[in-house]
Parts: sequence; structure tokens; C-alpha cells
Amino acid sequence: MSGSITFVGAGPGAADLITVRGKRKLEEADVVIYAGSLVDERLLDGLRAEKYNSAGMNFEEVMEIMIRAWENGKSVVRLHTGDPAMYGAVGEQYRALDERGIPYEVVPGVSSVFAAAAALKTEFTMPGISQTAILTRDAGRTPVPPGEELTGLAAHGSTICLFLSAGNMDSVVAKLLAAGRRPDTPAAVVYRAGWENQKVVRGTLENITARVHDAGVQRQAMIIIGDVLDRKGGMSSLYDRSFAHGYRRPNTFTGTCAVFALTSAGAMKAAEIAAGINAKVFLPEKYSGLVTAGRRETYPDGGFHEAFRSAWNQFDGFVMVMASGIVVRSCAELCAHKTSDPAVVVTDELGRHAVSLLSGHLGGANRLAADVAAVTGGEAVVTTASDVRGMTAADDFAARHALRVLNPENIVKISSAMLEGKTVDFRLPEHLFRLAFAANPNNRLVQTVTASPAVVLLEDNEEPFASAAPVLFLKRRKFALGMGCRKLAALRNLEAVAEEALRTIGADWDNISVLATANLKLEEPALKELAAKHRLPLAGYAAEELNSVAVPHPSEAAREKLGINSVSEAAAILASEKGPLITGKIKGNGATAALAEVLK
Repeated sequence: MSGSITFVGAGPGAADLITVRGKRKLEEADVVIYAGSLVDERLLDGLRAEKYNSAGMNFEEVMEIMIRAWENGKSVVRLHTGDPAMYGAVGEQYRALDERGIPYEVVPGVSSVFAAAAALKTEFTMPGISQTAILTRDAGRTPVPPGEELTGLAAHGSTICLFLSAGNMDSVVAKLLAAGRRPDTPAAVVYRAGWENQKVVRGTLENITARVHDAGVQRQAMIIIGDVLDRKGGMSSLYDRSFAHGYRRPNTFTGTCAVFALTSAGAMKAAEIAAGINAKVFLPEKYSGLVTAGRRETYPDGGFHEAFRSAWNQFDGFVMVMASGIVVRSCAELCAHKTSDPAVVVTDELGRHAVSLLSGHLGGANRLAADVAAVTGGEAVVTTASDVRGMTAADDFAARHALRVLNPENIVKISSAMLEGKTVDFRLPEHLFRLAFAANPNNRLVQTVTASPAVVLLEDNEEPFASAAPVLFLKRRKFALGMGCRKLAALRNLEAVAEEALRTIGADWDNISVLATANLKLEEPALKELAAKHRLPLAGYAAEELNSVAVPHPSEAAREKLGINSVSEAAAILASEKGPLITGKIKGNGATAALAEVLK
């Protein structure tokens, strides 16, 4: 019986920088061939394996031990320093095994170049400075291929990371200067990156050679060249509030969501989607190991339909990683009404298409499909007529802006009028009209409804009224805003975090009916100013009342300092008279905010 062969990257140095999988492979091995002093021998302590130091061996000897052990049914680990892919001399070993038809596995490791970045506390790509890092070496006894000379590569101005070149610093610096790099270009050399005895030498091209010489560094060192070492780059768009991307997009689906899968491939795609949209994954028990415990719910073989039926009224949206026919048949018996049905999106196991199947507007399935497609890199498929025509549907507008449709039977009438090019009146705040409907010349902003079909946002105390033409009546959903804050927090900080919570559901201050907090925060000047500014009652609750409410994000700090498990979430729930928590705790600049819906 044949054994197994695994090439494992040991990491850059210290024994605890090997990957979890690499460590497990070592513990299971019968034979370990390791790269001498380049590998921390403490990794070998306690192993039951036969151990061979390849430092004094040639290629043929290494391959002979490896292949013989494999033929004898043994598990072999070839342990390389760093990551095998970077100057690991593994290509010829792979080739020899391929020629013999012997299978093998490769476990990546942490390369010394990234251990060097960690030691320098820098990144190689920074906005406005460099978006490219070149990993190379200077030509020494072994030449580099034509076109890869350091002088040519350095002319790009990108970050340069040099392996195997520290013993020739004079030549390296001369070539970098010849390529046009400034003498004051930041430079660093990291000796034995990732080891306990690592040493960092910093300077510029003008003085780095002398400093490296004074430090006694000649080998086993990474050279890093580039302005990124000054760490003066711009703000990354990844975390910029004003920048939207695939993992943080405006107007995303805001409800609770479940992702269902039937197969192992589906389960892996479901896990990817769930991580991107913060959802639960429902999958067969036999695939439970494919999803982290905190996200998964399992069902027995053959239990999909019962699990789906039970979840139907527990979530606002569903993403189904399976054939659409299965989903259609499963939903058919559960659908009640377009105003209450959850959003349902179907996607394939590769995430190529995310199809909005049910409740596209009011339920938000169109937005959920866009969110799923953003995570998977696929395409959102939306078939509702208004979306296909590039129009904003009135019911979709309502769902995006925390509005309730009072007479859903008129949704179709208003949509038809818009699609047929008829004049439609909108009695809305001007900023909302301009945001959603002004682009269509057939839509009019009015103060009084005429004989045309209309969409009307009622005032808080206003009731629907009779009209000659169909009118879609909307009303603001109401929320309790729960807030906590540090002592003497600034008003602008409280207002900023509150508005961030409102933005998550498309709401504004007119949707808030009460501002709530803990009793001991009622005299905070900023909270009182915030309530007065937005004409809101300010409600307070005792610690006992707040602690009686179960919340998803309790605060350890509040418990230690105030004896309260939660301020913002618990206060919001209490002030809404036990309504559902719509937006969980959002933190920023010493303040927290949460929203619960007032249903009564």
C-alpha cells in the first residue's frame, strides 16, 4: 500500500509560526526530511517520525528517502523553510514525483518576506505610494533571467523585496540608485525575520549599507526598499466610510437572513455568502464541519423541507444554494402575501447568478440578490418590470426608506401607471422625491393630490383619504433609539453614531419616536441636547429593567462600570414596548446606538 508525501512550509523561523495544518501533518508523519538550520528544530520535538536533515544531502539522496518511504506505505513530510513557493527549490522535487506518477500535497507556509513586513510593522502596498510589490533577488553566483535585472525592476518605483541578497549590499544599492531611486528612499534589512533573535536595521539607500555592515548582517536577511516604510500612505478605501465596495455597500438588505444548502459544494458556497452578509447557514448534519459552529444550523438527511418550513417565519430573507425548482416547490405552500413573505434568492454552487425569486421589492429580495452577487463575484438577476426599465418602484422605495405601505392592493396600480408612462403625483419630502423619482419626467412633486395616480407619505397623525385616482399611502415606521455614551461625550459624536444606525435601514430622524438610555445617563448634557434638537422625549430605565432584557451584544465594559449588561440595545427594546431589535449596537467615538421598532 502506498503512503503519502506532503511538502510543508515551516514558516519563517519561530516554531509557533507554522500553520495549523502543517503542524498536524508533522504530528502524523512517519518520516520528516527537513531543511537543516533554516528550520527551527523545535518543530521536531516529540515527533514519532524518522528525521533526516537534508543540509548534507544531494537531490538524489533526498528523493530516494522520500520515494522509498512512500513505497513502504509511510507518511512523508518534506519540511521547507518559509513558504515552499519562494526560493524553496521544490520545483525539481515536484517534477521528479510527477514523472513517476506519485501524488503529493503542498501545505503553504509564512514566507520570510511577510515576517519581515511584520517586524517592520508595515505593508507593501499603500494608497498613493505603491500598489505593487516585487519579490526578487539580486544576481549573484546564480544569474537572473534576461529582463529581471534589479536595475530594470527597480525603475518601476514599486516596493522591492529582496531575498538572498544581503551579502552584497554595495551592489544592491548601486543598482537601485542607477535605476533612479532617490538616495533618501527608505530601506530596511531584517535579519532572521520571525526568529527570536531577529534584528531590524533601518535607514535610507544613502546609509543602509554602512548600517548593515555595522550590525554584522551578511545572510539570512530580507531587504525591503520603498516609501511604504515611512507609512505615510493615504486612507485605504476598504475602510473609508464614503467608499462602497463588494463587502460594504449602501442600501443592502437589512433583515435577518438564512442560507440553505444541500450538498458539500453548496455548503462551502453558503459559508462564503453567510460570512459576507452575516447570515445563518442551514445544512445537512454530514457537512457540519464545513461551516463554523457560530453560524451553522444542521438538519438530518432528508430533513431539508421540515427545516425550511420551520425557518420560514423566523427570518426576513433566504438565500438558497440549490436548484430553483426545489425552492419554488418548497416556497409554494408557505407563501401568504407580498407584504409579509420573506425575500428569497436562489444561487448556484459557484455563485455565478443570484436570482431574486420572491418578494423583490417589499421583502428586499432584489437588494439581497445584489448583496449575494457582490460577495460571490456573480451577477444579480432581477426580473421585476420597474427594475428592468431602470425605474424606482414605489414599494421598493418604501422598503429602502423605512416606510410602511398601508394599502398594498394599490401597488400594482401605481406600478402599472409608471410603466405605462402616465403622470404620477408624489407627495413626499422633496429630498426623497429627488433621490428616487425626479429622473422620470412623468413623475411630479406635489403639495396636493390631483386626479392622477399618486404616492403619498402621510404625516404622523394623518389618515388615508378618498381620491378619484388610485393612491398608494405610505407611513413612516417608528423606532425607539437606544443610546449609551461616555461621561461628557460630545453631541456631534452621539449624533454621528445615531445617524449611522438610521442609515443602516434607510431611516431618518422623523422615524424616531423616543430616545432612550439608562437612568444614570439622563443628565448627560449631550443626550439632553440631542433629544431637544430632534424634538424627542428622553426616556430612562433602571439597571434592573435593562438587565431583564436579553440582547445580542451585551457590554462587558458597561457591566463592570455601571452594573448594566446593555444600555443602547436594552433601552431601545424597552422604549419600543418590547418591539424587535432592528439595528443592533453600533459603536463610535464613545457612544453606542441601537434601534427597535415600535409596533403598537
